[in-house]
Amino acid sequence: MCRAIYGTNRRRWNKLKYVILVVILYIAIAKFYNGISTVDENSTLTNDVNHDIPLRFGRLLQNFSRADFETNETIAVLVFCATREAAIENHLKQLVKQRPSVKNFPIYVSQDGGLEGVTYVIKKYMTQYSNIHFLQHTPPFPNKRSKAYHNIASHYKWAIDSVLANHSAVIITEDDLDIADDFFSYFQSTRYLLDADPSIWCISAWNDNGGNRLVDNNKPDLLYRTDFFPGLGWMVKSNVWKELSEKWPEAYWDDFMRMPSVRKNRVCIRPEVSRTRHNNRLAGKGSSNGQFKSYLEQIAVPKSPVDFSLIDMDRLIKPHYDRTLRSQIQEAKLVEIDRLLKQEKLDPEFAYKVIFNDPREFRKFAKPATLMIDIRGGLIRTIYNGVVTFMWKEVRIYAVMGKVDLKRPFEEIQADNDIYDEKWDKMSRFLDFEAVICVKYSGKCDPYSAEMKEWIKSKRYTKKVANFGEMIVF
Repeated sequence: MCRAIYGTNRRRWNKLKYVILVVILYIAIAKFYNGISTVDENSTLTNDVNHDIPLRFGRLLQNFSRADFETNETIAVLVFCATREAAIENHLKQLVKQRPSVKNFPIYVSQDGGLEGVTYVIKKYMTQYSNIHFLQHTPPFPNKRSKAYHNIASHYKWAIDSVLANHSAVIITEDDLDIADDFFSYFQSTRYLLDADPSIWCISAWNDNGGNRLVDNNKPDLLYRTDFFPGLGWMVKSNVWKELSEKWPEAYWDDFMRMPSVRKNRVCIRPEVSRTRHNNRLAGKGSSNGQFKSYLEQIAVPKSPVDFSLIDMDRLIKPHYDRTLRSQIQEAKLVEIDRLLKQEKLDPEFAYKVIFNDPREFRKFAKPATLMIDIRGGLIRTIYNGVVTFMWKEVRIYAVMGKVDLKRPFEEIQADNDIYDEKWDKMSRFLDFEAVICVKYSGKCDPYSAEMKEWIKSKRYTKKVANFGEMIVF
């Protein structure tokens, strides 16, 4: 009997020891993850080397909570096309090849008009591949080239309304675009930012200044905030689209997206190296009549894909990003515009900053650097908080507007109110006028002076000058 009691007690003791060990192990694991969480919450991961934990390990930790979101989220892909059979064939071929999940990335192809050859290509892909859908829009001004921008705006509103009635987010592309191998990885991983930071209203695959000499091809994983809406492969959430749809313009929808009253100090994310490029061979002149062809030809997608799921996206959230950017600009070496232009070789060990105060000073270095020089809604392309960054002569350049107070924390800046001025649009148009018209005129360049008005009339330039719109002479 004693042996029986002893055996029973021993079994109970073994069970108790097992329970105690499980509790101790649970507490140890909880403390370990709590320690990781504390580090993660109280430190900003950057590219510095003096972190308590390795950067790649930190990136994986931060991305862990995002992984389930990325796996389960459905993001619609909406392709716009009209009359280019070869273009839509080329674009759809790339989309179905790169699409990582048929289920998570339904493709909607929206055709403006009814050209049979284009319709045939779309229906062929619908037959051969799953989860591809066809939308057909009737243009309000068919066969009227002068109303091309009205037809485009109408098509965009109708199609995006249709798709976002059933989805929370959409990637918007066009038939004349080629896409990078990591196109879907880029959008899938950045989708998280549209929920995490309300100041981010779109994700774009395009860098307006993405020419080969203007980007760091050794760092294709770099991403930026930009106040200027890039388009050309972009993602938006349904709640933001609802706001835009209610006041959508009749024409020139992309300029509408760059208006301060529409943007409301919100930004887009854009890459260092574009994830889309214009296929100029298939695109033709398009609605812009080939206006930007020389710039578009310089832009290429990266040669090697990036796994964006490994990138720390939290660094793009406003407080983190602004602190890092301000620090980088403060550390950059100040150089005058004239010296920047004359100096053949810059020290690659440093970044440089240059200050400009008006559109004329901007163009002084922007044209030789091959930056895009047009200004819309007071904004220079790729600008953020008054700063345009690019590579030139193999070094990083920060071009900073004179109104930017580098002593003030960037996260406090409301750029639309504190920095940008829509008068810059009119000043920029005057510089265009000066370059095209005034080179032929021997007097003072002023389209509003009586003398020049008379000369314009005598040369039959009245309609040509009117196309420049309102200008500010300076």
